Amino acid sequence: MDDEVKLTLTLAAPLALRLSAAAAERGWSAESLAADCVAQALEVAIRHRILIERMEQVDAAILDMAQAVGELGAPSAGIDLYRICRYRKGTGGSDPA
Repeated sequence: MDDEVKLTLTLAAPLALRLSAAAAERGWSAESLAADCVAQALEVAIRHRILIERMEQVDAAILDMAQAVGELGAPSAGIDLYRICRYRKGTGGSDPA
């Protein structure tokens, strides 16, 4: 696979003029400036997508934890909640009650 991929970019005339003027001020070509802008925009889009995926993973983990806590808190004859609780009376820990 080649190290480069060619893309065609179509800009409105006013934006193309602004791009050319900005590039000329810095001694760059309009093409190199446009390529840098596209590369930066793609990097931001990739980071944004990764952030959204991680947030969805965290949300799923929080939901799993909430469901587990809900199941533990549901009335049941077989579970002694005082044995599960880390801070219970008589252990020296803080007493939430």
